[in-house]
Amino acid sequence: MYRVLFYLFFILLLIGQSCKEKENILSLKQMSGVLLDMHLAESYAQQIPGNKGADLKNQDSLLRFNADILRKHRVTEAQFKTSINWYKQRPDLLDSIYQSILSEYIIMQAKVNK
Repeated sequence: MYRVLFYLFFILLLIGQSCKEKENILSLKQMSGVLLDMHLAESYAQQIPGNKGADLKNQDSLLRFNADILRKHRVTEAQFKTSINWYKQRPDLLDSIYQSILSEYIIMQAKVNK
């Protein structure tokens, strides 16, 4: 009897931990917004004068941009790192995030071209 209760408790503990981990993960929509802004910031950082080559980024500016982006989205760096690692382990979800980013980028570009 105690053995059954022990196993039941252990299973509930694992389920609880899994749910707790998921609470710290950004939603697909949140992650799409953060990554879109980060990719745009990276592109902008490559255009800042003072870079010695087209492939170089202004790292100081990029770090500041990324900190501002996380603050804008009300996400901590730890939350972002945990979330990106979680999504990297689930390529199908990461792919859907990047599909969303691409769609949003196309809309943004169409507005600029008008």
